[in-house]
Amino acid sequence: MGPSEKYNDKEVTVMFADIVGSTRMYEIMGDKVAEALISNTLEQLSVFVTQSGGKIIKTIGDEIMCRFPQADDAITAAKDMHTFLSEKSAPSTNYKIAIRIGAHHGPIIENNGDIFGDTVNIAARVASIARGGKTMVTSYTHDQLPKACQERCQHFTRTNVKGKEQSIDVFDVAWEQTDELTQIIGNHVVNAIKKNLTIEYRGSIIHMSLGTITSTLIGRGQGCDLVIPSTHASREHCRIEYNQGKFTFSDNSANGSYVKHNQTELFFHQERIPLLGEGIISLGEPSANNSAFLLKYTIKQQ
Repeated sequence: MGPSEKYNDKEVTVMFADIVGSTRMYEIMGDKVAEALISNTLEQLSVFVTQSGGKIIKTIGDEIMCRFPQADDAITAAKDMHTFLSEKSAPSTNYKIAIRIGAHHGPIIENNGDIFGDTVNIAARVASIARGGKTMVTSYTHDQLPKACQERCQHFTRTNVKGKEQSIDVFDVAWEQTDELTQIIGNHVVNAIKKNLTIEYRGSIIHMSLGTITSTLIGRGQGCDLVIPSTHASREHCRIEYNQGKFTFSDNSANGSYVKHNQTELFFHQERIPLLGEGIISLGEPSANNSAFLLKYTIKQQ
């Protein structure tokens, strides 16, 4: 550690807020308009950081990196950011901006106003797996939150972080209004069919069920819920959705998908099918030729 670096053993919450789909914005709007819009949005979102007692460390392209004294301060800022963007239309009512947020609580290394260390790396990793409009936190961060806030969190996945031997658990913070969820759960027909689906890929696990995650986008693009870095995968290759007690798989790709169930592998292209029991999903080519990028799914009764 250099003379200008200082290890801060007092734990803080590091948070990343990343604008989703910024590359697409540049394609649609052109460089000048998109850059101005992104810059203006980050400036507006920064206000919510300082209002909640946080500090902006820096903006990096299309994201804000900030820190807070307490985890609940970060969650308050995250909620305010999402709420602000949900009510904002830019540049028109036909285009909405969304952010994905990730946070982790722990010690940091400070150097000339910047921060480094495991806490920063973990927070960035958690942000990278969040969907647009969502806030994700690690299990340790979840434990620092008030009980009322903990009760609004759902376990989302377990993932690996570069340089860490053990995987970490990630929680989804439900900041949005839950009236719609209450109505769905109140439906006795759906409530009678309680199933969950687990998707496993390279140590990462996503759990889907009524009341937690009901839609998962899979593909090569960084905006996907599950990123598969295969050259045969499309940017937004496929989607798995929960509806009325069933899980459906929709292929939206150029190369199609292969779904293997009960030793039978079938090819689907631009089709929607139900998923049954357990099996293997391969994007763009047969599973026998794609061992490095296979997804395993399992559906069980709760």
